[in-house]
Amino acid sequence: MAGSAADAISPAIERSKQLLFPFKAEKWFALGFTVFMAQCSEGGGGGSFNIPNIPSGGSRPSPGVPGFGPELQRQIDSAVRALHDDLPFWIGFGLGIALGLYGLWAFILWFSSRAKLMFVESLVWDRVDVSAQWTRAGELGFSLFKFRLALALGGSLLMLATIGAGVVVALPDFSGGSFLGPKAVIGYSLFGGALLLFGFPLGIALALLDDFVVPLMVVRNVRVLEAWRAFRAEVLPGNIGGLILFYVLRFVLGMAIAIAVAMLTCLTCCVTAIPYIGTVVLLPIWVFSRSFSLFYLEQIGVRVFPAPEPSWAQYEQWRFPT
Repeated sequence: MAGSAADAISPAIERSKQLLFPFKAEKWFALGFTVFMAQCSEGGGGGSFNIPNIPSGGSRPSPGVPGFGPELQRQIDSAVRALHDDLPFWIGFGLGIALGLYGLWAFILWFSSRAKLMFVESLVWDRVDVSAQWTRAGELGFSLFKFRLALALGGSLLMLATIGAGVVVALPDFSGGSFLGPKAVIGYSLFGGALLLFGFPLGIALALLDDFVVPLMVVRNVRVLEAWRAFRAEVLPGNIGGLILFYVLRFVLGMAIAIAVAMLTCLTCCVTAIPYIGTVVLLPIWVFSRSFSLFYLEQIGVRVFPAPEPSWAQYEQWRFPT
C-alpha cells in the first residue's frame, strides 16, 4: 500500500473548499444539521454529578487523617441508614432514572448513527438532502446503531463490573476513613485496570469504526459487519504502522483545531459554543476532519470517491440489497 496520512491533508482541504465554497446558506445549514446530529452521541453532556460539599461547621478533622474525619464517617453512616430504611423506594427511583437515561442515550445513538452515514454520503457525492438521506440511511443506520449499542453496552458492563469489584474491595478502608489503605489501593488498581483493559480497546474500536468502517458502509452499500470484514482485509494488513501514524497526526491536528475553536469562541463572543449554530459556523473544520480519513483510505488504495457514481447510489434507483 502506498501513501501516508500526511498526503491526505491537502486533498481533504481541497474537498472542503469544493463542497462549501462559494458559500450557499441553505447548503451550510442543511449539512450543519447533519453534522450536529452525527455528533450528538459524542458531546460533552454526559451527565456529571456534583459531589456536595461536606459541612465543616463545629467539627474539627481528625488529626490522624488530614482532611477526613468523624464528620465524613457520620455522613457515610447516615447515608447507609437512609438507604436501608427506604431501600425499595431508592431501588425503584434508581431504576427509573437509569432506564430514562438509557432510553434517551439509545435514542440519540440511533439517530446519530443514521447521521454519520448521511455526512459521509454528502462528502463523497456532494449532495445534501436531509429528508431523502434520512430515509435512505434507515437500514444501514440501524445496522450501525445495533453495533454501536452492543459495543458500548458490552464495554460499559465489563468496566462497571470491574469498578464495582474495586468499590467492594475498598469499602472497608473507605468506611474506616482511610483512602490510602491497602484495600483502597487494590480498589484503585482495579479501576485503573478496567480503563486499561476495557476502556482503551473500546476507544480504539470506536475510532476505527468512525474513521474507516462507516465510510466503507456508505461507498459499498453494506452492513456494519461486512464493512468490518472489508476493513480487516483491505486496510489493516501491512498497515498497522500507517494507522498509528494516522492517529498521531489526527491527534496533532485535533490539538490545533481545538486551539482554533477556542480562539474563534472568544472572537465570536461564544457564538461557536451555541449548539447547532456553532456547528454551522465551524462547518469547514468538521468537513475537513471527516474528509481526512476518507482521503487516507484513498491514499492506501481503497476507493472512496467512485466515478462515475454507482447506479445503486442514485436516489431513484436505490434500494437496500437483499
